[in-house]
Amino acid sequence: MKYVSLVLQSVLRFAIVCFLSFVWIRYFVHSLWLSLLLSAIVATTFELFLRIFVNRRDKKLNLKIKEKEQAENFCLSLALDKNCLDFFYKIAAKEDPLCKKKKDCIVLKNNVLLFPIITLQPLACNDLAKAIKVALRENCNKIVVPCSEVSKEAAIFVKSLDKNIVLLDKFDCLVSLYNFYDIYPNVNLTYQKTKKLAIKQLVAYAFNRNRTKGYVFAAFILFLSTLFIRLNVYYCIAASVLVLFAFVSYFNPYFNNKKAAKPLE
Repeated sequence: MKYVSLVLQSVLRFAIVCFLSFVWIRYFVHSLWLSLLLSAIVATTFELFLRIFVNRRDKKLNLKIKEKEQAENFCLSLALDKNCLDFFYKIAAKEDPLCKKKKDCIVLKNNVLLFPIITLQPLACNDLAKAIKVALRENCNKIVVPCSEVSKEAAIFVKSLDKNIVLLDKFDCLVSLYNFYDIYPNVNLTYQKTKKLAIKQLVAYAFNRNRTKGYVFAAFILFLSTLFIRLNVYYCIAASVLVLFAFVSYFNPYFNNKKAAKPLE
């Protein structure tokens, strides 16, 4: 189904580019067959360039998406793990084998305090206050706080203090801790991936009754434009198609009559 969708997208994109090219080329070229040939060449060239450049970008984008999903799943698992501090102790022990594990933190050499605050909420100023109290108690002059997300208030609070405090959100933790020390948390729970809309859903969205007014308004504007434009046949065709879309959107019961959801079924 995925490959069928990709093929349909490519065909539709080619048809749209070819049609737009034909409208403009036909305006300057009188020969119908030459206009069709040039339109096909333009659409093919566009498709080739799109595949070359977009594929490169998609590879990088997919890598970033995977890393983002990985960081979010790691954070979720650690937030629900009662032995979260044990995992960070493994990382700290790789940096300093003589590090000391306390009740809620880890003290490393050179008076560095590792104070993990992995929760399902952004880091708050009260959480930082706890870390600073522990740092004063342990005589640490640097505080490293792994967290899920840094709130704006917490970031402003840290900048206002004359202390060496390093805040690591879930993405910074992935790069600076997990990847760097090659130690990763066990993933016990993951977020559900957001699925792309299927063709059936896209069609249902496009031909929903709520779209009727938009199609009618666009068709009216195009029909009105034919009074002022010399080559108005294309506008008439496009407006007629929009009227057909409006008709389908309003009268087609398949996309409009939805049964109420029953949560207890």
